[in-house]
Amino acid sequence: MTRIVGTYKLLPEDPETEPAVLKERLEAALPKDMKVTASGERPIAFGLKALIVDINFEEQDGKQDELEEILSKIEGVGEFEALQLFRL
Repeated sequence: MTRIVGTYKLLPEDPETEPAVLKERLEAALPKDMKVTASGERPIAFGLKALIVDINFEEQDGKQDELEEILSKIEGVGEFEALQLFRL
């Protein structure tokens, strides 16, 4: 089956929350068929840093919705945005 890589920007609720903490929580929340394949930090403003992650998952109906539901429930994530999606 075809795999998808989605690049997402996660913003913390609190500027004091480090992106590394969000990454740990994300990795713990993902099911086995989804995996963080790359990550980095991007300064936003006033000390706020966004977490940029590439998440690899199977191309199936509802998988992107499932992933975004998981992202919305991670403690400390204020908002998130899909930056790009592409097939491998």
